[in-house]
Amino acid sequence: MKKLIHNPLLTLVMVGFMWPAGASAQITNRINFSTTFPFYVGNSKFPAGSYSIKPIENEPDVMEISSADAKVSAMFETMTTDLQKTPAKGEVVFKKYGDSYVLSEIYEAGVQTGALTIKTHAERQLAKKSGTPTRESVTTTKATP
Repeated sequence: MKKLIHNPLLTLVMVGFMWPAGASAQITNRINFSTTFPFYVGNSKFPAGSYSIKPIENEPDVMEISSADAKVSAMFETMTTDLQKTPAKGEVVFKKYGDSYVLSEIYEAGVQTGALTIKTHAERQLAKKSGTPTRESVTTTKATP
């Protein structure tokens, strides 16, 4: 038994199985927002307009964004972030590199966890070109079922 406990790989696997199931809970409802600027989600560029974001069922770290007219959509990876204070209003945050915007954070009103997007190749290229980004946010609304 001692040999099993001292095996680092086995220890990591065991800790992974014991990790609380709620650790990947995040955005739970479809949220809507509008922008006056084009933006990137993952490696895809979206035009200015109205959008909705929703979680993908059974995929806690994957979300889908789609335009209000359903002409453009994409799935993207996220990771959960815990907030110190539960937000009173929903918010979508963009990083602005020069004149390019990248979806960065998603917060749902009344939920103490949010979603951070995974940095992509496109964002790393923008960061190399433009340096440190500024933060721009847009208020969201909860979609009606």
